[in-house]
Amino acid sequence: MQTDQNMRLSQQLERFSMISMHLSMTRNMQFLQEHDLSFIQLNSLMYIHRSGCSNIQNLADHIGVTKAAVSQMIDRLVDSGLVSRNEDPIDRRSKLICLSKAGEELLQKVFSTNRRWIPILAENLTETQQQQACLIFEIFNDKLMQLQEGINLEVKRNYPC
Repeated sequence: MQTDQNMRLSQQLERFSMISMHLSMTRNMQFLQEHDLSFIQLNSLMYIHRSGCSNIQNLADHIGVTKAAVSQMIDRLVDSGLVSRNEDPIDRRSKLICLSKAGEELLQKVFSTNRRWIPILAENLTETQQQQACLIFEIFNDKLMQLQEGINLEVKRNYPC
């Protein structure tokens, strides 16, 4: 049974999550428009970034579209200089899709754009509030890492690379 304090904390975490997600999504949408990218292209670039490199099948599985659709999208990303398509040293019939230097730089811009609101928020807290926030976010981050590790294991089971 949930206590009143537990329910209040859950509501505040939900509110924080929704507001921060809205800020990030708004920044993402602005960034996508400014750089003439689709959400699927950005999602693919982030997946390739996390994977190091990816083959077409893994990328198609990740974003839930056909290999043909991914191939067309990759053609556009190669043409724009954001990714490269190289022969897979393990399976020469397969191609590895890797981020180019320009692709890495673009993602770094995305990451910094998404985080622009964080220092503004921190500056608007008193020193005492900053200390309190540091303590609680250290705890939250540790707990979130535990949740993420569990999700990563589940994803690896369902989508082995």
